[in-house]
Formats: sequence, structure tokens, C-alpha cells
Amino acid sequence: MGESIREFLPELKKHHGIYVMRRTYEGTCAFLSGYELGSGHYFLKDFHSWLLPRKKGRPELFWPLLVLCEAYHDGSLPDIRYFTPEQDEQMVSVLFGLLEEFFSGVNGPQIQTN
Repeated sequence: MGESIREFLPELKKHHGIYVMRRTYEGTCAFLSGYELGSGHYFLKDFHSWLLPRKKGRPELFWPLLVLCEAYHDGSLPDIRYFTPEQDEQMVSVLFGLLEEFFSGVNGPQIQTN
């Protein structure tokens, strides 16, 4: 089983382009979903639950859309397939910041593993 994303996050941020073929927000979200499945460290459901009390988006939104709601109103979410390089860079930065905040609690969240 691979290391948890909490342990791997600094490496991912430092060498983002090595791990994510296209350094886009969409590509980064896909990488995180794949990392979760491949490592057996399930954190995205807890991350989604952690985002909900921030009340920046509706609870039925998938976690990548809730992250977008940090920068955009949920009624005007842009299509991530058409992001400019600047939008991708901004949203990847927002995502990494939220993940760091999510994992920074005392001992971090209890992550389910198989």
C-alpha cells in the first residue's frame, strides 16, 4: 500500500509536473482520485465532508466542484475543460491550499484504509 496523500502532498506540490501529465486542475483532480484508489488511503469522501461546512457550494456537488466554489459562485462555475493556464494554476493552488488546511488539524483527519 502506498503512502498517504497527507505524507505525499509536499512531494506532489514540489514536483507537480512529474506526477500530473497535464498540470491542469482537471488533471490534478484525476490524479488525486487515482492516487486514492491506488494507495488504498481513502480521503476524498472526508475531504468532501470537510468542505461542506464552508458553505461555498451545494452539498450535492462533487468535491472538485466544491473546490471551484472557493473561487467562483456555485451558480457560475466555469467548465474546467476550457480553463486558461492562469485559471488552472489558480485552482491547483486553491486545491493544494485546501488539502493542506484539511490535513493540518490535530493529527489530521482519520483516513480510512483497506
